[in-house]
Amino acid sequence: MATRVGSKSICGCLTLLQAWIYEYFPLFRPSQILQAPDAPRASSWVCHRFAGGDDARQRLVRYRKMLDEMSGEDVSWTPYGRDAGTEVLRSLYTGVIRFADVAEGYDPARCHRQFGYRQTIPPTMMVPKDVYRPASCSTYIVFWEGSMDQLWGNLPSHFLHIAIDSDLCEYPSEADEDYMDWYRTRSHPRIINPDSGGVSLQRPVLVDEVSYVIIVQFLMYC
Repeated sequence: MATRVGSKSICGCLTLLQAWIYEYFPLFRPSQILQAPDAPRASSWVCHRFAGGDDARQRLVRYRKMLDEMSGEDVSWTPYGRDAGTEVLRSLYTGVIRFADVAEGYDPARCHRQFGYRQTIPPTMMVPKDVYRPASCSTYIVFWEGSMDQLWGNLPSHFLHIAIDSDLCEYPSEADEDYMDWYRTRSHPRIINPDSGGVSLQRPVLVDEVSYVIIVQFLMYC
């Protein structure tokens, strides 16, 4: 929702988002310092606050151009190691993750390459069973199928099924032949659209996104 043209802010753990960007996209990394082995990984990045105004707008244009010109070689696909999925087995869990009263769907099938595997077309995205907001409450209550605690506690039944040997990628950005065709119909190939003077086009709503769009519209307008 934060990437939509009408959005003016973003919420959530932005430190986690920034750290993820630095890990996977070397072009945007700030300087890094050595840390103790038990120190938080994200604290090794030395970030600087930039001024606003014209300089900020010029940086924005420059960053967009850098993103458009990136290739698979400019991505660090497995910054946490070649066998992250094997060494950290829980990262292959697929289902709902809960922290306190916040629950989010987690589907590693959408990012096989981050685990060193060839990317395939992922299954239909997970959506909540129901969602509503009581009149006396400012937050939404979301219901997921099944018990979240039971899903997390029964890991073997909710793992991403990958043929470890046959699905290993030969090069970091490898994907099935039909994956990129599938991806282009669900995302913008470029941030700066040369055919519309920089105005982004609306991407089509596809069958496997209908439920998601309904929920987002509900959250935005109810």
